[in-house]
Amino acid sequence: MLASTATFLAAACGGGTQSAPSGQAPAASRQLATIRLGERAQMEEEALNARLPVFKQSHPHITVERDVMTGDITQKVQTMAASGTLPDNVHAYLAGQAYHRFAIGGAFRDIESFISRDKFDLKPYIQPLVEYLRIDKKLHGLPFKGQISRIAFFYNVNLFQERGIPLPTESWTTDDLIKAAQQLTRRSGSETTQWGFALNAWGSSPFDAFTMPFDGYTMDLAGKKATIDSAGMLRALQWHENLIQRERVCVPFNNQPLGPALFDDGKVAMVGRVLFNYKSTNILPKAQFKWDGLLMPKGPNGKRGGTTTGDTQSVTRDTKAPDAAWELLKFMTDKEFGVALALQNKGSTALGGRHDVYADERILNHPQLPRGAQKAQLDSLKESSEPIRAAANYRDDDLFKVRDPYALKIANGETKADAAALRQLNTELQAVLDMPRT
Repeated sequence: MLASTATFLAAACGGGTQSAPSGQAPAASRQLATIRLGERAQMEEEALNARLPVFKQSHPHITVERDVMTGDITQKVQTMAASGTLPDNVHAYLAGQAYHRFAIGGAFRDIESFISRDKFDLKPYIQPLVEYLRIDKKLHGLPFKGQISRIAFFYNVNLFQERGIPLPTESWTTDDLIKAAQQLTRRSGSETTQWGFALNAWGSSPFDAFTMPFDGYTMDLAGKKATIDSAGMLRALQWHENLIQRERVCVPFNNQPLGPALFDDGKVAMVGRVLFNYKSTNILPKAQFKWDGLLMPKGPNGKRGGTTTGDTQSVTRDTKAPDAAWELLKFMTDKEFGVALALQNKGSTALGGRHDVYADERILNHPQLPRGAQKAQLDSLKESSEPIRAAANYRDDDLFKVRDPYALKIANGETKADAAALRQLNTELQAVLDMPRT
């Protein structure tokens, strides 16, 4: 769902680079309005069911009709953009830069005039997300969800205690992680009966979350120069190669069932580089053991890794009631809606993309989740506040197609991390970055 081809998306959005309607917004209208909301099927249904009646109470002149989209919402929005039938408000992904391509293609409205008119405060939102949403210094949406991706680390308390091994702490480093993984891995002959560690699959936009603690990055901050041939990236890939292939204490990235799933079944002592909402959607329903969570251990440079990511809500080009659509946009990205998202019992439990959501006592003192894991979730916003690195020409998907197969081969033991191979890969990535804006 997260990926889409640049060519198809550009065509669906009109293929141009014109901004959506903008200009000076008039005074907010209180006229009766009916607007359509494009939502993902089931994923935010519970929060919407709870919060939309509240919106109706505070905005009695606005009626919201829900357009539930099954399957790939990006493809659905592409089709609607091409036919001029977009809903008034719609959900979009940042992964794969779908939001950006819709915006530069004209499908999403520039909301700067509304922000200025209402003196709307952007400070509560996760700031790297806000900055990433800016296209030519203009916003075409607000953070609906936001999180530090691939920085969560969970551990099985029972397995540590059975082996008499001290529990992980906030001061742990990657060396401590390897040592504990060695102690917690068990084998019967050539078969591994218990893994010390499992890593979620790498690739796509969270790739740098794995390599950042070793000073490895795919590209520079400007998103114009490939840097995958750096010494830091080589160190990062070799560390993972050692963990998986030589030490054999980590479930391979593409193992079936996936390593993280083995953690839920009590067959893995630690799992890392997962999303924080993994705990509520995967661990909580299944785990029959005591567990808790932290941030990933620090790497050689003192960083824990993790990349900022999220989803957006936008007002579309096709709305006939922009004031009403703007009011809904603000409502769906406020604190209370963000908390409601996190407290869902089904669907996606990713939090709203705001600091005040993460710090809310209802989140920190969740009745079913360990306090340590909830505190780590809040701390992640402080630990990983770097700007998002992404292709300046909005060709992230093309970059991933070049980079990820090589990285996966390293994880699978099909090839080794090699400086010469990284130099060749860097040349190929630079050719993508040198292409015109999609």
